[in-house]
Amino acid sequence: MKTFSLLHVPMLDRRWRKLAFLFFPVSVLLVIAMAILRTGIDPDQAAEIIYLGWACGLTLLNLSKEKVEDEMIKTFRLQAFHTGFFWLMCGLVAVLIVNYFRFGSIHAEAISAGMVLFLLNLYVWAAFEYQKWRSNEQNPS
Repeated sequence: MKTFSLLHVPMLDRRWRKLAFLFFPVSVLLVIAMAILRTGIDPDQAAEIIYLGWACGLTLLNLSKEKVEDEMIKTFRLQAFHTGFFWLMCGLVAVLIVNYFRFGSIHAEAISAGMVLFLLNLYVWAAFEYQKWRSNEQNPS
């Protein structure tokens, strides 16, 4: 009987990284084009488009293979997801606190799915890159 493990989830090929980097400028350019064409987009919708575009890009970066995909990288990746989730919770609490002082009450509407996905993937990506950097600093090859 085959068991499922998060450490054995198939990763995307490195070629997906090229597509991932396209999401960052394309989402911003899309919002700029919508503003120029006067589509009536409001700032909340514009932010949501950018959040979702950047979340897609970071998701592809987080799920694509490294040049060398060994056990150390798999461990770093798992630790990065744990760290990212922790920082996501801290970030969401910070948003609620800022909204409380800004509006006098906690507005859950300020937290969107796009923002949550963007923050989670940003924190995971940053934690993973930091762990790789620290490993290279401690063990130069």
